Amino acid sequence: MSEFDFGGRRASEFRQRGFWSLFAERHPEERTSLARRGPWFWQRGLPDFGLVLSMYVAPAQNHVGVFFGRNEKFGATESWSRLKPFQPAIEERLQLRPDQSSQGLGINSLWRVNCYAEDNWPAMADWLVTECTRFERAVVAVLGETRP
Repeated sequence: MSEFDFGGRRASEFRQRGFWSLFAERHPEERTSLARRGPWFWQRGLPDFGLVLSMYVAPAQNHVGVFFGRNEKFGATESWSRLKPFQPAIEERLQLRPDQSSQGLGINSLWRVNCYAEDNWPAMADWLVTECTRFERAVVAVLGETRP
């Protein structure tokens, strides 16, 4: 991955604090399920399953996305290998198109968008929460069915 996006801007030029502040203002409900946050991501915890969903911004790649992340303090380790047997059922519920995913991130979804255009930030924040909620519902439906 390059430090530069397609427009020649550096990822470091992205105002991540500004974006995540707007995210928190638009979606205050996300604070209740916050597992961890960093400069480029916000994790929603799914404690019943020992999982976290990571919502992230990748300005150099011109996209935002959602995937199952790692968070040792939250018990979210080996998530991809634990979810692998359920991946077909989860993906069937999500109905993602091939161009919506990135190789190497397990079950994931991304939206290609100009992250530097601050006019896009409200839509980006809303998309992240909506997509993360879709992922959560799919996991609850599939893994909930497999509980003893």
